[in-house]
Amino acid sequence: MNVSQLETELDLPRASIRFYEKEGLLSPARLANGYRDYSQADLDTLRRVKLLRALGLPLEDIKALQGGGLRLADALRAQEERLEREARQREAARTLCRTMEDEGAEYATLDAGRYLDELTRLEKGGITLRPPAGDVLPVVSHPWRRFLARMLDHGLCTLLLNALLVFTLRFSFGSELLVVQSYLAWGVQFLLEPLLLSTWGTTPGKWIFGLEVRGAHGGKLTFRAAAARLSLLFRYGEGWGLPGYQFIRNYKSYRACDDGQVLPWDEGLSYTIRDEKARRGLAWAGAMALEIALALLLVLQLFMPPVRRPLTVADFARNYNDVLRQNGWNGLTLDETGAWVEPRNTILIDPPPVFRYETTGDGVLTGVSYAYEPETGLVWNQTETEQLAALVAMLAAQPEAGLFNWLPLLQTAEDAMGDPTENFRFSLAGLTVEQEVAYTGYRPMSGVLLPEEGAETFYRQSFSIRVG
Repeated sequence: MNVSQLETELDLPRASIRFYEKEGLLSPARLANGYRDYSQADLDTLRRVKLLRALGLPLEDIKALQGGGLRLADALRAQEERLEREARQREAARTLCRTMEDEGAEYATLDAGRYLDELTRLEKGGITLRPPAGDVLPVVSHPWRRFLARMLDHGLCTLLLNALLVFTLRFSFGSELLVVQSYLAWGVQFLLEPLLLSTWGTTPGKWIFGLEVRGAHGGKLTFRAAAARLSLLFRYGEGWGLPGYQFIRNYKSYRACDDGQVLPWDEGLSYTIRDEKARRGLAWAGAMALEIALALLLVLQLFMPPVRRPLTVADFARNYNDVLRQNGWNGLTLDETGAWVEPRNTILIDPPPVFRYETTGDGVLTGVSYAYEPETGLVWNQTETEQLAALVAMLAAQPEAGLFNWLPLLQTAEDAMGDPTENFRFSLAGLTVEQEVAYTGYRPMSGVLLPEEGAETFYRQSFSIRVG
């Protein structure tokens, strides 16, 4: 039979059954799929355990009974003595309660020391009265809430890592480096989570679900204890972050938590929950949506050139080079003067057009242009990269351009650009972009100019981007 059938038969919670199994009081067989298969003997064992535990017999005595090291009569006699002792303790506690009541004791003025002295006197007489051993905070079993809280916390650490890389190095991990990104994000988490648990007692994800991590007696963890907890979680709950194995450890941790077991990283600690209101799930969904939105804004931040104030020539060159790098476009880069950086050990078939810059008296860039006459006979989109990169470099500095309209502006720019056979002129975000083309001896075909046989060829392209 399975554990659900066992629960129904015995009217015993699943967590108790798992606990007794962990204590070695029964060892069910395992099916091929890994699930437990309880026999009639297991059912009989649990009936005996339920009865003896209801009578208050310690687990150690029940284990000894199972192993044959203790007779049932001796175990019951020892339990009778314990119950008699507890009865004396309860009677002493009742007597002391009545004494305090008769003396008119009030909480605000209670002389606890005098009554604690009475407890000491009773203890010398063999009667011990102490706070219940259960006066510690419990460890909650809410596997989905705990997993989702951890997901949100790790996502926030990933977001912080990416923000640091984008704003300092203008770098983001591609899909081929996601494992590296995950490990670095865990590094961020190992710095932040122990700090949060030792000062705040929770983390953003846990806070949303009303979860708190404390020491066994309710105090906040030290930084070292919180770091040790996270280390165990990373090892046993996340499988060292190894793809595939991580999923296995997540699943096994979920099953163990669902069965009421204390997870390795929670042993000796308490994990509490304030309430289980549905709005906490909605708050988590909202936080995840915000996290995703911020991640998308970081991507836009990365692909939008870095200088967004009125440009100097050096700023234009910085933006231009960044556009090439972020989009993976081939092309020469510019130095601080706006001149091309000549490639080493490379012969150019057609040198790129030379940019001319128009600036105000205080060095603010107002226009970029060039006049281009290729040296080879075939004319195709040789200058497409230079045109689009220059436009994007200047576009980022326009007041009309921002993160929220950046993608539509780029799409408009790409759609408005013509091929090398066309004249065009358009305005975009305060910029005027114009191209004029003149040629002879060529035959246009699908955006390419093919030299006509025996004809003398001439091609000139004038391109400009101006503010205003």
